[in-house]
Amino acid sequence: MFRTPVSVYMTLDPISVREDASLEEVARALERRRVSAMPVVDAEGRTVGVVSRRDLLRVGELVVPEGRGVAEWRLPEQRADDVMTRQILSVAPSTSVAEAAALMLDQHVHRVFVEKERRLQGVLTTRDVMRVIVDHRVERPISEFMTQPVQSIATFEPLGAARRQLQELKIRGLVVADEGIPVGLFAEEEALASRHHDASMAVDRVMGHEVLVLRPEVPCHRAAAQMRAMHVRRIVVMKGGDMLGMLTETNLAGAAAVS
Repeated sequence: MFRTPVSVYMTLDPISVREDASLEEVARALERRRVSAMPVVDAEGRTVGVVSRRDLLRVGELVVPEGRGVAEWRLPEQRADDVMTRQILSVAPSTSVAEAAALMLDQHVHRVFVEKERRLQGVLTTRDVMRVIVDHRVERPISEFMTQPVQSIATFEPLGAARRQLQELKIRGLVVADEGIPVGLFAEEEALASRHHDASMAVDRVMGHEVLVLRPEVPCHRAAAQMRAMHVRRIVVMKGGDMLGMLTETNLAGAAAVS
């Protein structure tokens, strides 16, 4: 089923950033493209690394701007090649989707780059893998692949506390809950986008509002189709009013890997 080569589903000519780009330029590029990472190229266009939201969040710090009494999160004056990961996770165009998905799952990443003779051909992302799951109608229930337990934060908690929770738990996203009901998500995308906001602001002011709630018995292909159609990155799995787990794009990559 998933022996199809990655070249069939990969995204061609992924957008890149120059190695001398400032971190603020990298952040704006990630926000504009709504991607979690980008390849970094040198002056000759050769791929030298990859820079992600997580890299930016790792080096950011809280500062109190002059003339203001509140702290905001700032990126240091560094370049992309100062914080990027130099080891590029890549596969050949003939690699099967199952092999690539297994690699993503093992390395906890959302993408693998596709190279031929050391030249970048494209990128296969977890969102591309979801398209394969939809095409092949994977029937296994999402409960088999969800992450437990659900990590959540109350709507009134401060933005700074949400960022700390992401870092301390080493997770990519939190469910924002109002009396136990999911009303939003706070993930690395929101953490980066809110970098100039007051750290004491309530998290529900900056959370993502695209929340998809499904039952544990829903098949993977339906979950993947809804995630793609609604442009959401995470599903809250609920039953009887209880949050049972979280399903991410990477979790669904696991469905492709085991298939």
